[in-house]
Amino acid sequence: MLLQWGKLRQEQLSEAASITKDTIVDFIRRQAARGEWQEIQQVLRGKPMTKAARFMMKELRDKVVQKLIMRLGLRPIIAVAIAAVLLPLILAKFGGSLLNRVRNGQENP
Repeated sequence: MLLQWGKLRQEQLSEAASITKDTIVDFIRRQAARGEWQEIQQVLRGKPMTKAARFMMKELRDKVVQKLIMRLGLRPIIAVAIAAVLLPLILAKFGGSLLNRVRNGQENP
């Protein structure tokens, strides 16, 4: 659907997934450095219940959209749609392992 709607090439969609993953990793590392563990866990589980976790999820989504626009030159509406699809998928896929790696201080999640 995204390939047709946004007329994206397969390479662009792969790059979008990579940008989204890298943005999530960087964002989580910064939040971990601040000690935001409860909010990080909620975001990684896809269940931001607290006000702080909901804010964190919105901030993460905005960062992903911004990077997709800047790096791939996408129109904002296309970047928002891609982020809406990729962000929950990547969070679900990497959530558990990313949380463990960030806690243990490993460099390459």
